[in-house]
Amino acid sequence: MTVMTLNLVEKQPAAMRRIIGKHLAVPRWQETCDYYNQMMERERLTVCFHAQLKQRHATMRFEEMNDVERERLVCAIDELRGAFSKRRQIGASEYAYISFLTVSQRRTLFMHAGLTEKEFNQPYWRINEESCYWRDALFRALRELFSLFEYAPTILTSVKPEQYLH
Repeated sequence: MTVMTLNLVEKQPAAMRRIIGKHLAVPRWQETCDYYNQMMERERLTVCFHAQLKQRHATMRFEEMNDVERERLVCAIDELRGAFSKRRQIGASEYAYISFLTVSQRRTLFMHAGLTEKEFNQPYWRINEESCYWRDALFRALRELFSLFEYAPTILTSVKPEQYLH
């Protein structure tokens, strides 16, 4: 799982940048654009929330964003796909899995579930209780995020192909 940012590209030797720009940049760019652009608006809202972008970004196409916005977005996707990897879940209960998430990842999960700060501020061990009214929404959101990031491109890029040549 790799993220290509403009800063990384600028640090590469010129010859390497030319080769990547000629052979790899276009397919990587297209995969990243397609992945984001094909997300449902609700999924985009979740990713934009985690990237600390505005709601309006969820209605934009990936290629319409500026360099900084795209970089924040691919870094957020990369962090979330690592956090919501099905491989990480194997053998862990929902409670244990949620306890391994960082605060920002957990906040993103709660937001994706449509929950509020009120639910987020409650102890998450409450999900073990049958009386917990928000547990089903949280578990559904967890499954949705596992599914969303399962087929994310291996290499995400915020760098337009022509930026490799400049």
